[in-house]
Amino acid sequence: MRPEKHYVQPGDTVVVKLGASECMMHMGLDGKLIPVRILENGFGQLLSTESGREYSMPNPLSWMSFYSDDTGSYSYDVHEIGVGRTVTHTSGCFYVYVDGKQLYGVQSPRFEEMRDEARRMRGRGIASAEVRFVENSCCLPTWWSRSVVVPLDTEVRENASRAYRDTWIDLPTHFDLFAGRYPAKRKGS
Repeated sequence: MRPEKHYVQPGDTVVVKLGASECMMHMGLDGKLIPVRILENGFGQLLSTESGREYSMPNPLSWMSFYSDDTGSYSYDVHEIGVGRTVTHTSGCFYVYVDGKQLYGVQSPRFEEMRDEARRMRGRGIASAEVRFVENSCCLPTWWSRSVVVPLDTEVRENASRAYRDTWIDLPTHFDLFAGRYPAKRKGS
């Protein structure tokens, strides 16, 4: 079975298995899983797995296992999407992001709490407020995480018992994602 073709856009950060271009072999990176930030005009910026800082100069995507067609740039060797380096994340939680940056301390294992917070922020004029589900990277050291945007109108399913109300949501990358446990509301409260 042929690997999946994954298209990238400027601003994306993905983990890719680097190919054997002359440049990647010279740097000793061929065959390694490395985060790459996609830039404009067919270039990408390698990022250090240790510091998250830029590694070398921007390089053409074609040197890093990417191809292009009429739709855009793509790779068959993308292992993770939406990665970032942060030591302040808790894996498996929902966060509010503003302008693509994680807000420190605005997190919960409950989607509905973060959804309501993002809606409040948007109501105050912060249009870029969004909710993301964050988990540890599978390919990089633990200070790297990957996140996926959770639309604020995502349907929340629930299963209620006498003591708890458990919730789930579905995302393209996570089916039946546990979205939080809440105490069941008592009648008259």
